[in-house]
Amino acid sequence: KSTEEIKQQNLELSEKVHSLVSNNSAMKLDMEDLHKKLEMAELMIQQFSNQAGSLDANQQLQMALEEKASLETQVAQLSESLHQLQAERDWYVEKMKEEQSIWQQRVQQLSEQVQAMSEEKEKHMVQIRELEANVTEL
Repeated sequence: KSTEEIKQQNLELSEKVHSLVSNNSAMKLDMEDLHKKLEMAELMIQQFSNQAGSLDANQQLQMALEEKASLETQVAQLSESLHQLQAERDWYVEKMKEEQSIWQQRVQQLSEQVQAMSEEKEKHMVQIRELEANVTEL
């Protein structure tokens, strides 16, 4: 029964790890996308900076700068989330390793008990045969 519980816990932890890995991959893709947008914003800033004097260009430059700041904030937030997910994933992996170790120890103990009981059973079978032989003689 406890082995089944441990297997269930391992399964749940494994699913959580897989979920975290998926989230991690998705966040990496989002971060790459944001980096591309940031690069585009920086290119736009450079283009607008090169155009001199136009009020419209200045407004566009201001908007590009604001977008750049917003994208940098999003990148920072995603980076922090990514670090948190990685830490959580590492914790779950460690937890799974601990559970696996405990499970292996229990399996080893049970195997040893089964071996000892088999040996004891064999001894008892020998005793039973001896007693049956004695009864037959009597």
